[in-house]
Amino acid sequence: MVASDRDGLDQLAGITGLGWTASIIGYLGTAIGIGNTLVARVADPPSLFYLGVVLFATTFGLDRLHDKRSSDER
Repeated sequence: MVASDRDGLDQLAGITGLGWTASIIGYLGTAIGIGNTLVARVADPPSLFYLGVVLFATTFGLDRLHDKRSSDER
């Protein structure tokens, strides 16, 4: 049961990590001027930036939670 919780945290952290990476790359692409039309159809650039920040904080929190659970089990 504990191993499945750790695996779930790892998977969720991976998904949020991928999300913040993609949103920050989208934001930087629009800030530089590459892909403005594609990103403008999906979301405005500041929204991508804020989404990236939230997903980064979530990933960081999940990693800390995983580390705390791992250290408590030892």
